[in-house]
Amino acid sequence: MLKFIRLTGLLCVILLPAALFAQDQWLVSKSTHFNIFYKSAPEEMVNELSRKAEEYYDSIGSQFGFNRFNFWTWDNRARIYLFDTQDEYLKSTQSSGWSGGQVEIGVKLIQSYIGAPGFMQDVLPHELAHIVFIEMVGYRNPAVPLWLQEGVATYQQKDIRLIKGDLAEIIRNGQYLSLNALNNFRFEGAGEEQVRLFYAEAYSLVNYLISCFGKDQFVEFCRALRDNRSLPGALSKIYSFKDFNALEEGWKNYILK
Repeated sequence: MLKFIRLTGLLCVILLPAALFAQDQWLVSKSTHFNIFYKSAPEEMVNELSRKAEEYYDSIGSQFGFNRFNFWTWDNRARIYLFDTQDEYLKSTQSSGWSGGQVEIGVKLIQSYIGAPGFMQDVLPHELAHIVFIEMVGYRNPAVPLWLQEGVATYQQKDIRLIKGDLAEIIRNGQYLSLNALNNFRFEGAGEEQVRLFYAEAYSLVNYLISCFGKDQFVEFCRALRDNRSLPGALSKIYSFKDFNALEEGWKNYILK
């Protein structure tokens, strides 16, 4: 069992009732790049959330070397809604029971709740990375698979780096998800263990590309995806992988060595 993956939420867009975010129900704390909406959260918690959000905003772009053209200031600030309870969060967002946070990328909206496990350490940077990455490669770019989006986001999590040994055992037993399976993975109908495995492999593939070929080459890969909108083409041009099988074999060898 992959014990070290904290499930953080689905990459999805949910249409929420307008009444849910009626401004008279929420207090708001504003920083340079974020509006944080809350009801009963302690002031010190809101201040810490604001500080962490700004810290991650600065670090995520520089970590991957992404150039920023869309700065989140004034009316373009990202919004974070912090619900009072898990029940209120699940009911309002219709999330899975294991979800600790959710992102709506197109409008820079993140939602979670007070007491969500690892929210500030893992969930928040995960969801922010989704937004920053999609701004880099292009919204609704058909060349960007779900595993790459989640791999980049999960790369931000502090506890994720403990999984290499678990993955090696799964690969040796032939129980891993092939790259073809990753390319076609859907959260709907997947069990919790399959979701954990998906996140683990998604993170591991991104870590493989960055660790073995460098950050600059990964940025060029993302630019190729943005400009040419072809995953096989970008892999071939930037990494010289002739097909998905070549990437999968390289990744497995990296895990098993």
